[in-house]
Amino acid sequence: MTFFDNKNNFQNLDGVIQGNNHLFYLKVYCEDTDVGQIVYHANYLKYFERARTSLLNLLKIDQIDLRKNHNINLVVRKADLMWHNPALFNDKILIKSCLKYAKNTSITINQLAYRFFDIDKKNELLVSGTIQIVAVNKEFKVKRINKILNSEFFQNK
Repeated sequence: MTFFDNKNNFQNLDGVIQGNNHLFYLKVYCEDTDVGQIVYHANYLKYFERARTSLLNLLKIDQIDLRKNHNINLVVRKADLMWHNPALFNDKILIKSCLKYAKNTSITINQLAYRFFDIDKKNELLVSGTIQIVAVNKEFKVKRINKILNSEFFQNK
């Protein structure tokens, strides 16, 4: 079997859901960093966005379908982030996402970025954040998102 014959090569690109948490892994590349090889602060918003998109992919919630067929766009309304430690070039990053609460028109998610260590060391917290996502239509009017909220992951506990 060649590399291109394996249908499972991309199986885990969206991470995994374990209990109430979504775990998403990424690696820091040179393009993510400044001359001191420290990740640009704004890139954590990108990392968190990738994790949220991957979570929706795992839950079979197609954002393109939502936009085209249901006139729903999911947009960030509010982001509250705290930087604790810098990530560096070549670090492995773990983004952990969990539901804070869900309403009829919005979802608020807690997200944590950790420097990931395979063994023998505790993961180091880099950035913590709370992100509120709201559903809007093409005219930017708030819409209900019952289809998404039906997913078990988005049930308030």
